[in-house]
Amino acid sequence: MAKYLVRCVVPYTIVEPFQQALEDLCESLIVFEDSNSEPSPTTDENGFPIASLFQVDMLCEDVDVFKYKARAESVAALLGITITASVEEIEDTNWLLACHQGQPEVHVHPFIIHSSESSTIIKPGSIGLKINAATAFGSGEHPTTQGCLKLFTQLAKKHRFHNILDMGCGSGVLSIAAKKLRPHIQVTGVDIEAEAVRRTRLNTKLNGCERNYKVVYSVGFQNPETWQNYDLCFANILAKPLIRLAPDMKKYIKQNAYIIVSGLLDKQASMVINAYINCGFSIGSQISISGWRSIAFRKF
Repeated sequence: MAKYLVRCVVPYTIVEPFQQALEDLCESLIVFEDSNSEPSPTTDENGFPIASLFQVDMLCEDVDVFKYKARAESVAALLGITITASVEEIEDTNWLLACHQGQPEVHVHPFIIHSSESSTIIKPGSIGLKINAATAFGSGEHPTTQGCLKLFTQLAKKHRFHNILDMGCGSGVLSIAAKKLRPHIQVTGVDIEAEAVRRTRLNTKLNGCERNYKVVYSVGFQNPETWQNYDLCFANILAKPLIRLAPDMKKYIKQNAYIIVSGLLDKQASMVINAYINCGFSIGSQISISGWRSIAFRKF
């Protein structure tokens, strides 16, 4: 049976209620910024303007095309705009498999990050990480992930870690890398997205490192399962959440232990640094890749 995309372009101001009104109808719904549109007055967490238009794609069978199209156009009308949804026939493809196969292979010595569907050859001296990022952030391609891994490998040469926290674990790539390099460690992965929690659990199994590796849903340290003393924490999130978490990091990070933070632009580094210095941390190494900063802090 043929597959179709019913495609809508809607203003940023209504994209959230528009998406919510269609979620119960679709087997698959994808929302992303229209790169050709003008920027809106609103900015994201990193200070970048959000596009004024968003594209909403609904995947459906041929028999459902007109129902999906009519529903989208009626929802838009209820929200005060007029749209004409377009329809495109597409190849019947295993999209998740295609996503995994199209995931780039990333080298951050000694790690080689690849999907489970790739034919990557892991040479002696390298550590392979099977990471199916799919619906969760963390294929290893982003400069923030690479910066965190570089700082971690530097620290791991000099220090032994026993209890690691991965705050905002995404796909689990950072803490899985730590677990593969030092199998004895205990890990707690945390994310505010249920899909990220699910994806990290799957990736720990793919890499055979689920033992002593717990993944929980939590907004920061709200979940009691996060209330432990850690000797290393990864926090590859965003500048504002990093700043808000600084007092809790002071509470749960051991004396002389480390935090590796990222997800911030170079221009945001001073704000994050000041927040952690005020909470009793000192600055260690820093790495900037393509304008994204990763910083290692030590609690003193």
